[in-house]
Amino acid sequence: MSDSAEMLELMEEAPEDENCEKFLVFSIMGKLYSFPSRLIGEIALFDTVYPLPLLPPYVLGVVNRYSVPYALFDIGILFYQTPCPRKKIIIFKDEIDRIAILIDDISGIAEKRPHDITIMERNADNFELTDSVVASFVWNEENVFVLDIHRILGKVTQEIS
Repeated sequence: MSDSAEMLELMEEAPEDENCEKFLVFSIMGKLYSFPSRLIGEIALFDTVYPLPLLPPYVLGVVNRYSVPYALFDIGILFYQTPCPRKKIIIFKDEIDRIAILIDDISGIAEKRPHDITIMERNADNFELTDSVVASFVWNEENVFVLDIHRILGKVTQEIS
C-alpha cells in the first residue's frame, strides 16, 4: 500500500485489540524505523524547502503545508551523516511541534501489543543513534526501531542554543 491517504486512514482506524498500538513503519537509509501513529499528522511527497541560515546541517529549512511552516529534518544526516533521498516527508501533529522529517519511503502500519515491544535503555549523557531509539519490534521478519521524537528535538534544541 503506497497511497499516503489510505495509510493515514489505516492509522486512524481503531485497533481491533484495545491493547494494541499502531506504528507507522518507514525506511531511512535502508533501515526500518517507526513512530507511534498517534503522533503523525500527515505523509506528503517531498516539495520545496526554504533554507534557513545558521542551523545544523540536518535541519534543511522549512516546508510549507497549507500555509503553515514546518521545520524539515533530514534524519539520514542526523544519524548517518548521509542525506536521505528526497522522496517523502512525515509531518507531525502540531501538539508535538511544527516539524517534519525526510524519509526514504513508507513501509506500512504495524499493530503491536506491549509484550511484543522491547524497550531499550538510553544514555542520557550524550546523543547517539541509539539514544533516539526507545524500543524495537519485529515486523514482517525485520527489526523495526521506534524513535523518540522528543529526544531528537532535544538534540536540535541543544545544538541551536
